[in-house]
Amino acid sequence: MTTPPLTRITFLALVALNQDITAASPIAAQAVVESDSPREADLVLADEPLLRIGMLDGPVEYLFGSVSGAIRLGDGSVVVADEQGRHVRMFDSGGEHVWTSGREGEGPGEYRGLWLLRGCPGAAVTVYDWRIKRITELDSDGSVVDTKALRGADGPGPYGAPACSPGGDLVFTDWPEAEEDLAVGEFRWEMSLSRERDDAVATLRSGIPGTDLYHHGGGISGPVTWGKDMAFAVTATGVWYGSADDYQLEHVDWTGRVTRVARWNGPDLEVTREHLNRYLDSQMARFETAEERRGFETERWPGIRDGLPERFPAFAAKGLLPLSDGSVWVVPHPSRDLGAAEFHLLGPDGAWFHRLTIPAGRTLLDAGPGWVLLLEAGEFDEQSVAVYELVDPS
Repeated sequence: MTTPPLTRITFLALVALNQDITAASPIAAQAVVESDSPREADLVLADEPLLRIGMLDGPVEYLFGSVSGAIRLGDGSVVVADEQGRHVRMFDSGGEHVWTSGREGEGPGEYRGLWLLRGCPGAAVTVYDWRIKRITELDSDGSVVDTKALRGADGPGPYGAPACSPGGDLVFTDWPEAEEDLAVGEFRWEMSLSRERDDAVATLRSGIPGTDLYHHGGGISGPVTWGKDMAFAVTATGVWYGSADDYQLEHVDWTGRVTRVARWNGPDLEVTREHLNRYLDSQMARFETAEERRGFETERWPGIRDGLPERFPAFAAKGLLPLSDGSVWVVPHPSRDLGAAEFHLLGPDGAWFHRLTIPAGRTLLDAGPGWVLLLEAGEFDEQSVAVYELVDPS
């Protein structure tokens, strides 16, 4: 391929005989979209943000303890969830504080864990309490409109956060069934995607490679450093999902049929010596004395180093951020990029549209046409959120 268009679409007809349509394999008829490079220009952040909220010292309404999420509403106002304070704050489009809602607890308007859900119809703000598996809807004044427990009577609730569809359904992954008789070592959960509508739950897809874990023995398992995980993004037509093994996503529609596969070229995923050295430095920084650091480097580091993977995940856990038009931002794994982080925007059809470069140390919280909302840290680790326009660097 030497000239645009830079996307090749190949139609495949794969017939699955006597198979459950929710199984991850085989796949029904689908379109495969392969992108060698972005269709549109590369993007960077504007030099200055349109809006920044948060400070090191000042009124308490502008001080954040641990931001767990933020969204920008249609009128330009910004809603910020602070996990440390167990509350949600709204700021107008000029950054002025409007209201604070919530406190620690389990009653209406109280939270033990705090995430914000994007794009949920019917409420100004939708909060997910990940500890007690409950959704709280707030109106534009921060008052509680409704609360709903998620499958509390039937099981442990979603694994991770659910997501809203434009039609008002909830999409989530269930906790995988417990693995029995596991040998000591690495293994990978198999995940499913489910859709809840009117209190009825249907599985859209199952058997998806999910979280990389390490079994330590005795039924105790934990995450793998730089391990892969499944991520998904909900759009009007269905759900994009991927396992981060490579730069590939699949789109499953609301009937459970995989209709599209997107593949694109991204940065090399190899774990290099520079990555290892940076990780070693971060571990050594935990120790106060030179003797402790030498002991760690000679006694523990060789085993840790040999247990690290050879490749990074292609994208982060929870690393897919959908936009209202059906396009999706793909968020890189936070340890992969040694300088600026490279984000990719895929169009509604799966074609690679843009490459966005964001300086290291910032976290993508929300995005829309031509803008992103980022979490930033100051010189003394004080947190702020900032809205930036996206511009062509040329």
